[in-house]
Amino acid sequence: MGRHDHFFELGGHSLLVIRMIERLRKAGFDVTVRTLFTHPTLCALSESCEEMDEFLL
Repeated sequence: MGRHDHFFELGGHSLLVIRMIERLRKAGFDVTVRTLFTHPTLCALSESCEEMDEFLL
């Protein structure tokens, strides 16, 4: 799995989204279900988190 691979095309589903969100929150990232559905690659999700940080600063 690479940073440009699509989470849902690799077999990701709603239950895995919830597990992933919980792990991200434990790591200090505030990610929503909507964010994961609109940014289904690791690269896009990372960019989204960076944009949120810049917005909050």
